Amino acid sequence: MRAHSAPQHLRDQSELQQLREDNPSFAGTLAKGMMILQCFVSDPRPHANSELAKRLGIPRPTISRLCRTLQAMGYLDHDERLDRYFIGPAIVSLGYPYLISTPLLTQLRPAMQAMATQMRGAVSMGVAMDLDVVYLDSCTHEHGTLKRPAVGAVRGIVETAMGRALLASLEEGARKETLERIQIQRPNDHQRCLAGVEESLMNYRKRGFAINLGDAGLGVLAVGVASRIRYGSRQLLFNCAVPGYRVKPQELLKTIGPRLTDMVRMADAQSGLR
Repeated sequence: MRAHSAPQHLRDQSELQQLREDNPSFAGTLAKGMMILQCFVSDPRPHANSELAKRLGIPRPTISRLCRTLQAMGYLDHDERLDRYFIGPAIVSLGYPYLISTPLLTQLRPAMQAMATQMRGAVSMGVAMDLDVVYLDSCTHEHGTLKRPAVGAVRGIVETAMGRALLASLEEGARKETLERIQIQRPNDHQRCLAGVEESLMNYRKRGFAINLGDAGLGVLAVGVASRIRYGSRQLLFNCAVPGYRVKPQELLKTIGPRLTDMVRMADAQSGLR
């Protein structure tokens, strides 16, 4: 991940306007349509035009026109009884080529499943997307964890072990810039997770893996490792999450972290990286 001068997720009309001023070639109408779709990532329930207009600071007639266009293309569906929009099936088909092209996914699934079964948790692969990570695949134990990460799930970088592993792998300047943006754009996450992030960075330097001692919620503990495998411009990231009531934090350091590190080293070797 490289530092970005502008957020990939625009939150409202004011951010869009600033970006257009900085980059006159930026396609504002297209961006507004994508901003509507991004609303469903953080809040997947059905939305009315008025809600979207208020949230994004975009005039309601513009929202209405864009939503009808997205509906016609299959990216949104409309419930006439509720007069609300929800995400459409074309979104799933749009993501499918990305998922099936993930490097080494087929080869790594057996190793991921074996580790998930042995550790009685979930082993996941993901990539960074601005200030978040997106889960591309997860293998779980029969009983899994209390928060099973589904394919396509989005979590904050500082909230996840794989996101913290990414931060540890960045150059100091890029890491500092990313943390500063999180502090500004997501102050609650920054305040809640900063101590855990700092501990993860120290642990990564010492042991080669990041840790998360429950900042993701519901008592889930996790370790994370950033591979050297590139998917486009992004690194593949891995983590193993386990229920805290089953595992003591010390086991993360002695057993689970080293096991995940070995698995990622194997993946790097399979890709020709040694």
